Amino acid sequence: MFDPCVGVAVAELRWPKALLLLTAIFACLVVAAPASAEWFADLYVGGAFTEKHDVDTNFPATGAQVTTLDVTFDKSFAGGIRGGYWLPFDLGPLNFGVGLDISHFAPNVGRQTRTFCARFCVSDTFDDFDLSVWVIGFDAMLRYPLLKKPEFPNGQLQPYLTVGPAIFVTHAEDTRNFEPSNQSDTDTSVGVKLGAGVAWLFTKNIAIFGEYRYTHFSPEFTFRDDVLGSAKLSTDVNTHYLLVGASFRF
Repeated sequence: MFDPCVGVAVAELRWPKALLLLTAIFACLVVAAPASAEWFADLYVGGAFTEKHDVDTNFPATGAQVTTLDVTFDKSFAGGIRGGYWLPFDLGPLNFGVGLDISHFAPNVGRQTRTFCARFCVSDTFDDFDLSVWVIGFDAMLRYPLLKKPEFPNGQLQPYLTVGPAIFVTHAEDTRNFEPSNQSDTDTSVGVKLGAGVAWLFTKNIAIFGEYRYTHFSPEFTFRDDVLGSAKLSTDVNTHYLLVGASFRF
């Protein structure tokens, strides 16, 4: 006979008994799981601030490449939803969770004078170039429960971190950078999304939160050009966000 929550020496067990013991230990862990397990749904809005970056335009038919230096992206409204689950086990003092996040922002490029470099550099106009980005993020999340009380078993104050891959679906509309004018293209690429925030619970089920977020991805678009043929335009889109929202716990 043995206590399944304590166990016995492995050397004294045959395979069926070892399997039974492992099953019993797992059952004990499940029974002893902390109260951290819960579903959540978040709604949020805020601002997106995309860094300046070079824009490369390649013309495969001729082998030519033109780099537009330090293109400025407009500030953008950002908003989205996130849902997920805080798992019923902890990593030390931390709760571990997973989430699915869907958001949108529009880091448009307004008409601006920039330096264009190929064999030599000249100053010219980069015309309006509009971007609409949908982000689908797959989050791994950690939170640190603080100010635990009977009415707030997972803490009333909850700092947290998120990190994970994301899919970026970007629609681009060009005005007059290429001829014919008013072309569009859509790119789907994989990037990264990470964030840090803090949530404050008013009740066991309702919280507000503030979050800093960063995303990175590298879209590529194909346009036609009457002079040089097909043109492939690419850049990095590195964006910082400041977000506020409401969270609902179940």
